[in-house]
Amino acid sequence: MISVIVPVYNSECFLPQCLESLIRQSYRDFEVICVDDGSADGSLDVLKRYALLDGRIRVYTKENEGKGAAPARNAGLERASGDYVCFLDSDDFFDPDMLEVVLQKAMGTDADVVVWKGKFFDHEKQTVAGECPHPDLYYAPDFEPFSWKDCPEYIFDIGDFYAWNKLFRRELLMRNKLRFEPIPISDDQYISVIGMVLAERIAVVDRAFVNYRIHTGASQCDSRAKYPEAAYRGTFSIVGKLKEMGIYEAVKPSFVNISLRLMREYFDIMPDYASMKKLYDTYWEEVFPNIGALDLTKDYFHDPRLGEWYELIRDNRLEEILFKAARAGGGTMTTAPLRFQVPYGEIPKGGRLVLVGKGLAGRYWYSQLILSQYCDAVCWVGAEEEIPEGFSYDAVVKAR
Repeated sequence: MISVIVPVYNSECFLPQCLESLIRQSYRDFEVICVDDGSADGSLDVLKRYALLDGRIRVYTKENEGKGAAPARNAGLERASGDYVCFLDSDDFFDPDMLEVVLQKAMGTDADVVVWKGKFFDHEKQTVAGECPHPDLYYAPDFEPFSWKDCPEYIFDIGDFYAWNKLFRRELLMRNKLRFEPIPISDDQYISVIGMVLAERIAVVDRAFVNYRIHTGASQCDSRAKYPEAAYRGTFSIVGKLKEMGIYEAVKPSFVNISLRLMREYFDIMPDYASMKKLYDTYWEEVFPNIGALDLTKDYFHDPRLGEWYELIRDNRLEEILFKAARAGGGTMTTAPLRFQVPYGEIPKGGRLVLVGKGLAGRYWYSQLILSQYCDAVCWVGAEEEIPEGFSYDAVVKAR
């Protein structure tokens, strides 16, 4: 019934947990297609060992093309035989009842696509570090199944850019020749976005099933700063296809919102001025004209913080943005950041953090936490009594 496709590249230390999470699934009628993409470590030996232990695991090999996981994923898709397919990266793992629950949803609604959520797994701490903030299933209609026509302004907020949070009807992908794009990161944008608008019947499961590993030093999440073009490259083929289908204007609000969210994330993590300037210039010269985002208003965005970021880069040159950042909260540009350094050793890495204190120190701490991605600063308040009742967080820290 299900083909699970696992692209593998130098994942020897993660593979056992990944494969164990599959062979221990409560649902049994599935195949695992592992494609080793020219690993230089012991990954292939691990795959062969597990293939001997469980006949549902099939192992294929290919030469590495230097184009990320896309060629291996596509090779796995060509070999899949299940009615449905899903994708699992070799450094991540599933909850034990995932396949059972999502297949029941697919069968019960006759869905072409089923969407669920994920959670961060901190590799350093070996603990779950909270749910991934996206996709946002809050925007899904209150009936199932649905299609993009039922919620065009939110359809991509619901599905987002990921393939790891979706069960696809295989026939949908094969009939429409949907494949992963051969780019180092974000290769799943096209298949995820276009798959959501081609699906006639979509359902969601409001649970976080996938454990998305972070803080490995090698995952896509950890290496994004090396590939600034991943912030926007996928948008060109997606917009072209949506325009060809004649639906871009209808779904544009949702696509622009998730696209600019990704662009902001990349913009904030660039490690040097040259990379940041490349993004800034490319956004304005190529990307924003292509997606129709040259002169939007703040209320166009579902998240007001994204609207504020857009206005910042719309109304200011890059040098002015950097100057404003350095001067944020007042103080002397060269000394204030030095006086208000976050004591990272006292703060849990990767957790959900509430920051208390909106003075000058709080401003600098908040900026540092956001830019460093050391943890998820989910709430910033002036005093502890302002923390929303029932709000979920791992720790509270007071800026000083």
